[in-house]
Parts: sequence; C-alpha cells; structure tokens
Amino acid sequence: MTEVVFLTSNQGHQAERVRLIAARLRQRLPDVTVTTVDGTAHPELLAKHKLKFGPAVVVDGKLEYVGIPRFSMLVDRVVQVRERRPNVRTAGDKPGAAPPATPAPVSRPAPPPPPATGGA
Repeated sequence: MTEVVFLTSNQGHQAERVRLIAARLRQRLPDVTVTTVDGTAHPELLAKHKLKFGPAVVVDGKLEYVGIPRFSMLVDRVVQVRERRPNVRTAGDKPGAAPPATPAPVSRPAPPPPPATGGA
C-alpha cells in the first residue's frame, strides 16, 4: 500500500494548508495511507531527508516535495508511485527513449606526402 507522509514545518509555516491537502488526499485516494507528522516533535524525520524546516511530502519513504505542491500534481505523483510507473522528471534514461547516439569515429586526413628532394 502506498503511504504519504506530510511533514509539517517546525516553524509553523503552512500548517493549515498541510492539514487541508492531507484531508483532500484522504478523500480522493482512500486506498492510500495518509499521515501528518509534526516536524517539531520529530526532527529526526526532517534530518533523515536533509531538511532543516519543512513542510515536505514523503511518498513511500522517498522525499517527493519540499513545500506543498498543487493538489493535482500531488495526486498525479501519488498515483504514479502507486502504479510503479517511472518518474519522467528524474535524471537518467527515460523509458521508451532511444539510447544515446554514439558519435561517429573521427576520420583524420591523410598526412601530406614528404617533400620532394631535388635530384634531377
């Protein structure tokens, strides 16, 4: 089962927005586990994801967003993770993309003939 964890800011930023988005996500995707964790009470979670503040969104243990994204973006990403589809926004080879072209060998011009030395 997919799990979404909202880490609230340890400074209280966007606390109400975090709660509203979490509630909307629970309604929209009832088969997804949605939890909200207070960043002040659990600084180790912020540190684990190399964050000093928050808010942030963690999906299946991976930091997906720093800050709170638009709801439609969040739903799309959670569904993508749930269905195990690759993320096209990450670095690396894209699924279905042609492999990178290998450069053609460079042909060098033939060396000029040696200079003629006089004899006749």
